[in-house]
Amino acid sequence: MKTLIIYFSQTGNTRKVAERIRDGVVTETGQCDLTNLADVDTNALADYDLVGLGCPVFYLKAPFNVYEFIEGLPKLRDQQWFVFCTHNTNIGNTLPSMAEHLKKKGIIVIGYHHTYAEPINVPFYPYPALTTGHPDSIDLEEACAFGREIVARSQSIADGDINLIQEPEPVSQEWAREFQKLDLKLLKKVAPRLSINTDKCTHCHACEDNCPVKGIDIEADPPRIQNPCIYCYHCWGVCPTLAIDANWEAWAYFESKSFADQRRELDKAAARGEFRWLIDPDSLNLDEPEPFFKKRERELKGMKPGDF
Repeated sequence: MKTLIIYFSQTGNTRKVAERIRDGVVTETGQCDLTNLADVDTNALADYDLVGLGCPVFYLKAPFNVYEFIEGLPKLRDQQWFVFCTHNTNIGNTLPSMAEHLKKKGIIVIGYHHTYAEPINVPFYPYPALTTGHPDSIDLEEACAFGREIVARSQSIADGDINLIQEPEPVSQEWAREFQKLDLKLLKKVAPRLSINTDKCTHCHACEDNCPVKGIDIEADPPRIQNPCIYCYHCWGVCPTLAIDANWEAWAYFESKSFADQRRELDKAAARGEFRWLIDPDSLNLDEPEPFFKKRERELKGMKPGDF
């Protein structure tokens, strides 16, 4: 069996999970290639018996560049794939949606895996995040076990046991289903707009180099940013001088108001044995959490919590 795992990762969480799934596959088969989404040779995909595709969750779905990648795939009739993701509190419709798009290419999606992960560099999220500390060694060992299990499942399906083909769990919350209507056109209207503060910019090119859709050119006059954009805001997170400006207040307010609800959802997941707290949730300020953008601004100025 020849296997390939494709991943899109910005802060390293999804990459870590992908690496451990690969380790599990290698344990069973002795081989598993691993590649970043941007480096995939789609013409070579037909050479593989099993392919995995993983990504973080953006806006309760896969990132827009992942959907564009899937749309650009050739027909891969009856090829076996599995999908996986890393996420904060809510997984949304990510895995069912990825499977739906892959099936349109003739692909058989045979398995699903998701891992809680700390949202890093998301400016409008509260900090500490509820999932701070994930993925830890237990999460990564579960990913490795999934890699071993998916190999056995793939081999059995190839031998004719189609009853082992899994279907993802549907999204249960009505609000989460409604959120799936959020597309690039709508995000362009409602999401924070970015600009580059040329007085702060040191031309280190970190934002440009880390943009997954090559939407930044700091040497242009004026500097080009968010053209195109998948609204990950990773450019803001990697800028060492906070030279990327935006008004985060409205989105930070929205996230802060849902913080207590997210805590309750994770408490329920913990009670079911599906989540482990790696921080003391009772230590968090659920009423007025500090958004990550204020934390970074405060630290850059050498200020302490509460100094704003």
